[in-house]
Amino acid sequence: MDDAGGRTLLQVCPSDHPPFRDICRSYAVAAALLGWRSVTFFLAAPSGVPLEGALYLNATSLRSTKKLAASLKGAAADALARACPGAAGSVLALCHRYRAYRVLLASGLDADPVVAVAHEFGFFARRQRRIALGLQRITQHRQPRFAGVSDAVQRELMAVAPDALLLPNGLDLAWADSQRLGRTEARRHLELPEDAFTVAVVGRLHPKKAPRLALEGFRLAVSDMPGARLVFVGSGELGASLQRDARNLPVTFTGFVPDAARYFAGVDLLLLPSSRAEAFGMVVLEAMAAGLPVLSSPAPGPRFVLGEAGDYFEPATPEALAEALRRAHQAWLCGDLAARAGTARQRAEASFSVAAMAARLRHLADPQGISRLEELQ
Repeated sequence: MDDAGGRTLLQVCPSDHPPFRDICRSYAVAAALLGWRSVTFFLAAPSGVPLEGALYLNATSLRSTKKLAASLKGAAADALARACPGAAGSVLALCHRYRAYRVLLASGLDADPVVAVAHEFGFFARRQRRIALGLQRITQHRQPRFAGVSDAVQRELMAVAPDALLLPNGLDLAWADSQRLGRTEARRHLELPEDAFTVAVVGRLHPKKAPRLALEGFRLAVSDMPGARLVFVGSGELGASLQRDARNLPVTFTGFVPDAARYFAGVDLLLLPSSRAEAFGMVVLEAMAAGLPVLSSPAPGPRFVLGEAGDYFEPATPEALAEALRRAHQAWLCGDLAARAGTARQRAEASFSVAAMAARLRHLADPQGISRLEELQ
């Protein structure tokens, strides 16, 4: 329990689209570990079943900062008053992505500190954002802090905000464990054969995620992997062309699957072919929690999450991927593929659990503790 029992964690996020629903849920659990209250706002309407305990502004457009700020100010003032009566000045605000940060600043809500979390590269790529930051530094006494979800994002932020922090995403491992299906049930849901070596690519079928690299690497390796199957779990703009190019290959397309990590026991290997634009890799963390072996591209975000607890293919070419898939298949045949699963789970518990998130929140709330935040990595 934290000695600042009157503190409240305020989260503002544009939407609850994956992975932000689970990220915000995990932060709320971390706050509870400290004895804090929490209030979570999503600016847009729910994308599915609303997150329990969260508040939605149901905005149909996220373009008008002024309108969103007015809505947030009215709703948050009431919610914070109910959550922590008489605790003015004891609100720590986490703003997930740039839009949430600008809306919170424009609302004038009393929060200190305010931490804007960059979940992607390019947070300050737009010139007007850098200008706005300069004006904000001049006109406002309380200065927000900026944080990247991986070391690569943090380094990029530091070119504009030299005191940028490292604030990785996390996962409520106990909750994830409770949601996960068994192997037989998961395979049945995904319509996969019981005895096939199954490689899963989970995420949007978008160029940033490089699903075509996965398909081409699998095409080169499949003749050396009898009975192997590739399954794409997700939808997106590349879906139609990928399905066309996968004809006559043992490839399955499930479309979008809500809470896809529930089915991880049904596959043998998570393949992450993402481009270098991948800033974190929440699906990697979910696989680590599930004890699912991971084969990743050398993208900086997934490498930050996975560390030495998985395997990589380098360079990011179909040929290098095909060779890595052949090795993984051979390890699967020998029963050795999951050898690193325990190490991966330990890494998830040490660095990305709600306990680790709670420790970071405690340091953020203490002006003297922010400088020690990096020691937790």
